Amino acid sequence: MSTTTSGSWLNQYVAPQLLAEFRNYKDDFMGVLGAAPQAALTADGIRFNKLVNNVDFVVGNTSGFTATAMTGTKTLVEWEKYDTTPTKVDDKEIRYLAYDKRNIVRVKHSESFRIGIRNHVLNKLAPSANAAGMPVIRTTGTADASGRKRLTFADLANYAETLKLLNLPMTDMMYMVLCPAHVTDLILDQDSAKLFMDRSSWVDPVTGKVKSILGFKFFENNDCPIYDSTGTKKAVGAVAATGDQQASVFFYGPNTIYHLDQVKILYKPETIDTVNADPTSEFRTQTYGLVDRIVDYGFGAIISANA
Repeated sequence: MSTTTSGSWLNQYVAPQLLAEFRNYKDDFMGVLGAAPQAALTADGIRFNKLVNNVDFVVGNTSGFTATAMTGTKTLVEWEKYDTTPTKVDDKEIRYLAYDKRNIVRVKHSESFRIGIRNHVLNKLAPSANAAGMPVIRTTGTADASGRKRLTFADLANYAETLKLLNLPMTDMMYMVLCPAHVTDLILDQDSAKLFMDRSSWVDPVTGKVKSILGFKFFENNDCPIYDSTGTKKAVGAVAATGDQQASVFFYGPNTIYHLDQVKILYKPETIDTVNADPTSEFRTQTYGLVDRIVDYGFGAIISANA
């Protein structure tokens, strides 16, 4: 059996192949988030104006009308700063390596940034808890071996009905990011067989991906927000406790904003290090971005209930 320890082999004849890390880089759902109009960007963030429709419809009026002003609301989404923690590489540790460690470190920073921004975005889209315009529901299926109640097709249909009452105008931009457990639940659900004689019409039999049904366009991700037993969302990176469950997240595309400035690679070369015995270079990435819900409306989550 192989053994693995920290460090690097300092031998030029060792193959320069690096073992892949088993990390989840999937972030395809971010491609449908709303873009930022360049004209709306300011030094403070991005500004949105919305007129509130106060026009009434009247039947059989016999008296004069009084004109009223149509007021608006304004929203500011402020800039956030995103960083990776710096990594240092000294001359002593790399001089006989058979691969370019400095370049690999840059790649690792890019990968960590991608994972970090994905988790940040998905957590921001998910409501903190059930609220008006942002429904959060619990599953009602039979319990699995862990005591988690499965998501049923009926749960999904009822949730779709709830969302229709929000009157979201662009019905082709209703997205759901399914957590792994809920993907499995929908594949196993018995009621779906009664509704679809051929399950391949909504579940791809080769990939196991859930296709668009009930007005939802589905994505999947192994890293979804975690909610505690009271239905409150936990912070990114929080350790799951007993009773906590991953949630599938719903979002209405037009009510989202996602914009990053150009990501900078901050690099201090070892050639300017005149102090350390082994000259050291340092790397980190940094940028500013706008990631948020434009309005707290048209978002939601489905959380597995505990038996």
